[in-house]
Amino acid sequence: ILYRVLEAGLLVLILFGPISELVPSPEYPLLGKATSLAYVALAPILLFWAMRKVALRWQVLAGILVDVTVAMLAIHAIPSAASGVALMLVFNVGATAMLLPLRYGLAGGALAGVAMIAEYVWGYLGFAASATDRPLAEPLMFAVSFLSIAMLCYLLGRQLRESQALAERRGGELADMAAVNELIIRRMRTGVLLVDGEGTIRLANEAALLQLGDRGGDRRLATLSPALAERLDSWRRTGSSDETPLEVGADRIGVL
Repeated sequence: ILYRVLEAGLLVLILFGPISELVPSPEYPLLGKATSLAYVALAPILLFWAMRKVALRWQVLAGILVDVTVAMLAIHAIPSAASGVALMLVFNVGATAMLLPLRYGLAGGALAGVAMIAEYVWGYLGFAASATDRPLAEPLMFAVSFLSIAMLCYLLGRQLRESQALAERRGGELADMAAVNELIIRRMRTGVLLVDGEGTIRLANEAALLQLGDRGGDRRLATLSPALAERLDSWRRTGSSDETPLEVGADRIGVL
């Protein structure tokens, strides 16, 4: 969508800006200026429509229709910029194919190709000097390129959507598994603690909390159970576990 605004601005810059002296004169100046001004007016409207995130299919179809029409008129008005305008249109066709189902993407590519050929025929029948200078192979090659880009971008978009759907599905499954594991640990009769390297308790199930008791929100193991903290430090230093029952609260807890 922002690319369309850039295209419109570039077209206006070529016809009205300081660089207009650096490009060959338009064959139909009035048509070129009217087309560029209309594109500048339509591009923000399409941008605002897209920001509302509703009716995506109609947004994209309306956008590609506007893009192809403007490209055909711009090429007819400025034949010297035909290749540049057609190359910019490749991105619009690719974006359409990436966002929409295959039939719509190919329709956008076919529409762009037909527009290129129609503009060539239009100039030839109008006896425009530029039409005789341009070979017929040029619009034909662009037509084939548009269809190829549409197919490739559709396949790329489908792969991206499938990958996103798979990632979301896997994320949901992992979240469910984590919730189940947390529920199992929380309901265990054995106290379970998760302690970080600084001795702060990050996770404790209900059994562990009942044994350690509540010390005003203090999560340091050394405060809640100095003996347990000392045994944990010993296990970290030596790597050997002491399975002797340790008095923690009303019950006893075994620590590895």
